[in-house]
Amino acid sequence: MAVVVIVPAWMLGDGEYVGLAVGDHLTTGLALAVTDTAAAPPAGNGLTQREDRPGFTTLRGRVECPRDDEGARVGTVLLAGPWTVVPFAAPPLGPGEGVVASGWLTAEPYLWSAGSALARAVPGGRQAWQVARLRCVVDGGEPQGVARLPDEASVDHDAAYLMDLDPVA
Repeated sequence: MAVVVIVPAWMLGDGEYVGLAVGDHLTTGLALAVTDTAAAPPAGNGLTQREDRPGFTTLRGRVECPRDDEGARVGTVLLAGPWTVVPFAAPPLGPGEGVVASGWLTAEPYLWSAGSALARAVPGGRQAWQVARLRCVVDGGEPQGVARLPDEASVDHDAAYLMDLDPVA
């Protein structure tokens, strides 16, 4: 299943995903800026997105708190079938709890960086993707197609950049 994710302008300003173009490959994990949660047994694990609100995602799954090799907790993840997503800006979520969470899905290079404690504890959280489409949204306007993501000097800090990602088989 393809997903639409947001690349915030500040990530581009920090040098992440700069110059990425349609057809390029990347390996990253996903994070969800949670705006709403319900603790309930999920009707079925998985991830869905609203076509009228690109990047707005509802995830049904369970909460896990992975640990590193020494047994120290390295974060919180939401497991939803084949998806492993880090929640951020979320209310407290209890380990093992079934949850339905909605919010904005972000391609997250920092939490899921190669070699990080979270990536080592939950290796399935990082996936290989191919960029299917890139768009830019400014001030709530209609998304406009872009050929590649801008560099640090030309990024519009008032914009959000959308990436349509297809999993690499």
